[in-house]
Amino acid sequence: MAGRTDTMKQPVTPKAAPEPVAAPITEGLSREEKLAAWIQKNGKFLAIGGGVVALVVLATWFISASTKRKENFARQALEQAWGTADAGNIPQASAALQKVATNFAGTDAAFEAVLSLNQTRLLAGQTQLAVDDLRRFIATSPPARFTAPANMLLGGALENLGKATEAISAYEAALASATLDHVKAEALLGVARAARTAGDKDKAVAALRQIVEKYKETAAFPVAEVRLGELAASN
Repeated sequence: MAGRTDTMKQPVTPKAAPEPVAAPITEGLSREEKLAAWIQKNGKFLAIGGGVVALVVLATWFISASTKRKENFARQALEQAWGTADAGNIPQASAALQKVATNFAGTDAAFEAVLSLNQTRLLAGQTQLAVDDLRRFIATSPPARFTAPANMLLGGALENLGKATEAISAYEAALASATLDHVKAEALLGVARAARTAGDKDKAVAALRQIVEKYKETAAFPVAEVRLGELAASN
């Protein structure tokens, strides 16, 4: 017992408490000094993050370069197709334009190819084929700069098919998506022409008056004045 008692009586040396980690002092520091303190504390994290950022930048550059190359190839193919059309070989040009639209989908050149393809179809008398394809194209919600010309082509094709009421809707859609004054004025001329064919004189007059009032600097202005005079004389 004595041994145990002696042992129990021996003083126990307490374990040293862990030294507290000094927190960065930010009280009273400027914004720049606080930022420097944070960077010093999180240096390892920033090094890792910097690597991630570098990878993101590299991936972004690669995608951008790849997209640019694709657009360049598409543009070259489109210009070759246009050259074939200018030479009078419409069937071959149509086939080439279809390839551009399919193989380079998503590029500006591909969107232009769709429009050019349907222009050639209209010239070749393939009006219903053009209408169907233009409607599919518009339904994909292409960039706004291609929506207006697509609806203009659609309006003209529908007029050729004798569908004046549907043509009005197409021209109004072109007007809504157009950003350039001369395109808006041409769309309004289309509305007026189709409305007159459909027997809706009031809509035709309203469209022509918009041109006269808002788009005096466009080529559609003198045409609108003449047509307004014709409609007034027909009363």
